[in-house]
Amino acid sequence: MIATLLKALATAAFIAVLSEIAKRWTWLAAIMVALPLATILTVGFTAYSKDADAVAKANQFANSTFLMVWPGIAFFIVLFVSQKLGAPFWIGFALAVVATGLATWGFALFYRSIGLKL
Repeated sequence: MIATLLKALATAAFIAVLSEIAKRWTWLAAIMVALPLATILTVGFTAYSKDADAVAKANQFANSTFLMVWPGIAFFIVLFVSQKLGAPFWIGFALAVVATGLATWGFALFYRSIGLKL
């Protein structure tokens, strides 16, 4: 239980620090976010657990994450295009979130249809 709380606190601290860095240096925050730190930590914590299948679960998580990165790019494409077209930020942001949800759903269906397990 304590380990779970520490993981949650570390994750929250990471996001808080990133948001503060982004206020001052957007380029540095973008570089930090572009690194798959959350995935690295999750894979490491999963593989380190005492579960007998820990390494297999960590590998499955990493593979699933790789497959689901692609629909996540929809967020950035839609936000970028909406801003270039002059849409208000929050409208573009909402459209990007919806597009990401739809792309994720679509990719999940596609992967399932070709036999890939997420």
